[in-house]
Amino acid sequence: MTTWQLTDSGEGVLRRVSILGTRPYANTDQDGIRAAVVACATLVEAHVDKVIKSLFSADVAMSFPLARVLHGEVEDSIFRTWDARRKWLSAAFGINVSGDKASQDFDAVIDLRNSIVHGDGQLTDLQLGKFKDLFRLKEQYARILSAQVNGRMITLSSDVAIRSATVSRDFVLHFDKVLLSKFPALTVRAY
Repeated sequence: MTTWQLTDSGEGVLRRVSILGTRPYANTDQDGIRAAVVACATLVEAHVDKVIKSLFSADVAMSFPLARVLHGEVEDSIFRTWDARRKWLSAAFGINVSGDKASQDFDAVIDLRNSIVHGDGQLTDLQLGKFKDLFRLKEQYARILSAQVNGRMITLSSDVAIRSATVSRDFVLHFDKVLLSKFPALTVRAY
């Protein structure tokens, strides 16, 4: 039996994501599927943001006025993109969650969430503009999430919500494992 080490926040996300992954969605319930994808991505993103804030708060350097001022200057940029979050986690805290399967698969959930939120269910101009990444994106949508792309249009199968929840769960399990192996005493409340 595997025992997972989780933060309180990570455990809370897993509970919520598991509910999203068990709701039955008919093929025609595109709005329900979209809502599940957006919720999964948002829950995980909020968890990672809480972790980053907890790491900064627990860091001894933050007791110095200069460190607090510098942090205040860059704080907004830390949470602007997933690339920025990963960069700060790696550079400032030695937590690398890039390139592994769980992170790569979760990128597909983030990209699909962006298509839903910023493209109204279609590939966004930004996604289309990155031509070299477009093939990879379409392949990830199909292989990882069971979503099909035809031109700009994205068709969500009834499996998309379940797969998004599963991928989100796997990422949180991986993320908290990496986090707690480096910072075992870190507590991240679920508030």
